[in-house]
Amino acid sequence: MIEKLKKIDVFSDLSETELSSYQNFFRVRNYKKNQILMFENDDTEEIYFILSGQLKIYRMHDGKEIILGIATPGDIIGETEALSDAEYRLSSVEALTDVSLLTISKKNFLFLIDEHPCILKRTYAVLASRTRLLNRLIRYLTFYDVRRKVANLIVDFYYNFGNDEDNLLKIDMKINQSLFANMLGVSRESVSKTLSEFQDEKIIDFQGKYLHIMDKEKLLSVCDEAEEFQFLRKWK
Repeated sequence: MIEKLKKIDVFSDLSETELSSYQNFFRVRNYKKNQILMFENDDTEEIYFILSGQLKIYRMHDGKEIILGIATPGDIIGETEALSDAEYRLSSVEALTDVSLLTISKKNFLFLIDEHPCILKRTYAVLASRTRLLNRLIRYLTFYDVRRKVANLIVDFYYNFGNDEDNLLKIDMKINQSLFANMLGVSRESVSKTLSEFQDEKIIDFQGKYLHIMDKEKLLSVCDEAEEFQFLRKWK
């Protein structure tokens, strides 16, 4: 358990002795791909720390799914409700892949914060990163046309899930049209048309469900953002 806790950034200031004394506060849970962890307005109170896998955080509005973010190893789920005394879950969470988590009760999490203010400081940093992501999505939704929306989200995915492999910029997560559509508030048809245009223009290519960026400079020109500001795309 201690080795698992060391992987969680909010606990990185705690010594191994301190982690050992609190390890009984935590439980390991595993979820399969597409399994729902919680629904919006549920009254559960646990906080989740992701050890492996990816989660989709979303809300429903008029029967449509709106994706608020993608959570990855090291991320926290449920800290907002714990710190704000919200009685119900503010969003739904679904596993995009098989997922392994650490869970802790709200009561024990708040106890740890009282005992170690450094945990609260790092939790606030997580909230700030999440706010930065939401601000970007709001800007995409409000001001950009579909082509620019899709281009920006591709670059966001690269800066958070990408690597350089064989001189290609590869995004290490399976991407489908629904994911784009539900994060950007556009139709799947519009996403499909735009991705096809980018492929025809040799800007991107797909290998299965994995996306490769073939011409980063051209993609950034569609985004209309300078290279030096790309660090702002990091979600954490």
